[in-house]
Amino acid sequence: MAEKKYWKGLEELHPTPEFIELSQQEFGETLPVEMLGDGDSTNQATRRDFLKVLGFSVTAAAIAGCEMPVNRVAPYIFKPEEVIPGIATWYASSYINGSDYCSILVKTREGRPIKIEGNRDSMITKGGTSAKVQASVLSLYDTSRLTGPMTRSAKGAFEAAEWAVVDAAIVGKLKEKENAAVRILTSSIISPSTKKVMDSFTAAYPNTKVYTYDALSLSGMLEANMQSLGQSMIPHYHFEKAKVVVGFECDFLGGWVSPIEHTKGYVAQRKVSKSNPDMSRHYQFESRMSLAGSNADYRVPLKPSDVYIALVNLYDAITGSNASAGKKIADEKKAAKIKDAAKSLMEHQGQSLVVCGINDVNVQLMVNAINLALGNYGATIDTTMPSMMHSGIDSNLKDFIADINNGNADVVMINGCNPAYDSTMASQVAEALKKAPVSISFAGNMDETSQLCQYICPDHHYLESWNDAEPVKGCYSLAQPAIRNLFNTRQMQDSLLTWAGTGTNYYDFMVANWTSGPLAAEANPMRAFNKALQTGLYQPPMTAMTDMAAPPVFAVDTAAAQVISTAAKMAKGVELLAYDKIGLGDGRYANNPWLQEMPDPISKITWDNYLNASPEWAEENKLMHGDLVKVTANGNSIELPVAIQPGQARGSVSVALGYGRTVVGKAGKDVGVNAYPLLSMNGSNVSYYAADVQIEKLGKNSAFAQTQTHFNLYDGLAKRSIVKETTLAEYKKNPLAGNTDRADKLAHLDTFYPDYQAGKNGFDWGMSIDLNSCIGCGACTVACVSENNVPVVGKEEVIRAHEMHWIRIDRYYAGNDPENPEVVFQPMMCQHCENAPCENVCPVGATNHSSEGYNQMAY
Repeated sequence: MAEKKYWKGLEELHPTPEFIELSQQEFGETLPVEMLGDGDSTNQATRRDFLKVLGFSVTAAAIAGCEMPVNRVAPYIFKPEEVIPGIATWYASSYINGSDYCSILVKTREGRPIKIEGNRDSMITKGGTSAKVQASVLSLYDTSRLTGPMTRSAKGAFEAAEWAVVDAAIVGKLKEKENAAVRILTSSIISPSTKKVMDSFTAAYPNTKVYTYDALSLSGMLEANMQSLGQSMIPHYHFEKAKVVVGFECDFLGGWVSPIEHTKGYVAQRKVSKSNPDMSRHYQFESRMSLAGSNADYRVPLKPSDVYIALVNLYDAITGSNASAGKKIADEKKAAKIKDAAKSLMEHQGQSLVVCGINDVNVQLMVNAINLALGNYGATIDTTMPSMMHSGIDSNLKDFIADINNGNADVVMINGCNPAYDSTMASQVAEALKKAPVSISFAGNMDETSQLCQYICPDHHYLESWNDAEPVKGCYSLAQPAIRNLFNTRQMQDSLLTWAGTGTNYYDFMVANWTSGPLAAEANPMRAFNKALQTGLYQPPMTAMTDMAAPPVFAVDTAAAQVISTAAKMAKGVELLAYDKIGLGDGRYANNPWLQEMPDPISKITWDNYLNASPEWAEENKLMHGDLVKVTANGNSIELPVAIQPGQARGSVSVALGYGRTVVGKAGKDVGVNAYPLLSMNGSNVSYYAADVQIEKLGKNSAFAQTQTHFNLYDGLAKRSIVKETTLAEYKKNPLAGNTDRADKLAHLDTFYPDYQAGKNGFDWGMSIDLNSCIGCGACTVACVSENNVPVVGKEEVIRAHEMHWIRIDRYYAGNDPENPEVVFQPMMCQHCENAPCENVCPVGATNHSSEGYNQMAY
């Protein structure tokens, strides 16, 4: 395999003399003398300047120390038996946040949760986690959390209240009018016990309607499955059984349906060894460079309208029909990849998957038709035990607003969603809530929706809560509190049970539901419950997948015609895709600084969203990296900077949702721009595409906090290989292909000390990472921050290359085509164990290299 040219950004692919000169400097900046107030700022820092800076630092520290409160440590009088100072205690639990789910183990020290790990016994997530899961422990200690119930005063301001007072007022409102109309808007609920709580509340107040709404919607998929499969559900996808995967605008590794589970399954087919010399083949057709696309074997960048056409072309290639009515992808090379994908799929019928992330009913009907033709149902797609994680219907929000406006809602409740921010009808939601006679929010933090309500009854953090989950039909998990609630909050379920007058709490209600439900057939249901609580799981044998006895009949040609028609309407001017980032999601995680400072896996930009544009298109429109532009779509405009992104389809742009929060804690407030106003409705479903987008250059520039461009060593790139990789064919011939000996590469690492010879003294500690298994998601970066209390430095310090992460994921592009480069991820550890720089310079010899090859320190 010929050695590739790797590059981190366009400046390395096409280096200028200025870039080469800058990259040869060890440090990107000098001491900031211009901030000291005297002397010529163009000169290098003098010794006096340095002492000024040092003196200021010491003085500031001394002043801060004088203001520090004196706290006295009090020992336990009666130490809890299970608490041993310095020894961790672990609890099995479940991460449940809207439709996000993960089976977890919670590490606590002295009664405080400090770290999250995956539960390896879970049949669903199999020990995996995500950046969101790892960062969730920080949200427990968020200082912007609401500390108790609040009511709106006559003057319009919120005031703290007692639970008894709030309960009496709300129950009074519920019973004030006979058969009061109650409308509950909630995100997807995957807890079977919570659904039963809703039923109990509805029994007490029969005129109750529960509307389910998700900001990141799969409503089109639910509707398509109802039409074609007879069930409004999301199938359970088995990527671990797929030899060929074809994705259409579907980031199944980043955020689609169940990314932790999908990653585990996908990686299982990418691990290569002598005993398993084959791996899956992955084709990806998409407009933006997604995490899934960056890991694909064959990635085809297409404008959104062309993604629609490519899907119908694939159906024609597989079935031999002419559903596309002659409409084809114009680019011959890209059209050839569709035929290649069809050929691979046909060769692996029943061992393949076609997945699509487009929220369009007709598009999803075409996907179902392709999978049916390939015999994937009952093989890699399970409808017997479907996913239970997404049930939101987009039209529900419209119905919810209509009920309020038409006077059909006496009491309104909002749970787990923020529609005044994250919907296409945010302004209508805000106006409707002002009209509602009684409005109640269960938000744990003040947000754009809760600030419009009359009562806020803050929910517990999930680490303070009892709960259960059914992520896949028939597979259950439990959540238990790892800490007593820090504030005067109360679980949403307890609030509903109190107002319904059931006389029970949620824990007892949940136990009763389990012992009479999933565990009813057990010899001792309560013992079985305690065992499930200990392991965090209850997983009966999975029902065997069955193929559809009678394949469903639906109008494929009609769906195809609609898809082609939609593509024609979209193919006007610049096309835009709005997507969710792997860290912030729909915006509910905006106040978590660990996620804000986690570099985006592709762009490596932190603390911002931006308009991704292809290099060629940006050059044609005279746009530079960081230029501020005004983007207008669907009658709304936003201003944000341009990020020139290799791999973005020419003629299209993309922007991340979840930013631009205005009512949130200080870490997330006004970070980035809210892109939800650019969305529109396509029939009854939200469309994350926009056509005929107008982009106006504003003549200003914004600096990005982009980590990948820090510490460039351009000369080094030309002299050494960056990534150890080879092809599958060469690996089969020689398992050591691409993994050359690195001894000759170490000659430039000059040192006064003798080289450590690995293995000479017995042990040789080290770490290896299977780059075939690393998808570049960044979960390990956040996990390291959590494990080691790595500080957050903020956007300005990241711009100055002062980020503190101990692990980074280097993203390299390969090849000479910036419009569609290959992508390689390579994790980089802190290196302090193997080659610690402090060993050579420590004046008191407190740190040295051990006989076993790692750094050791004396404290």
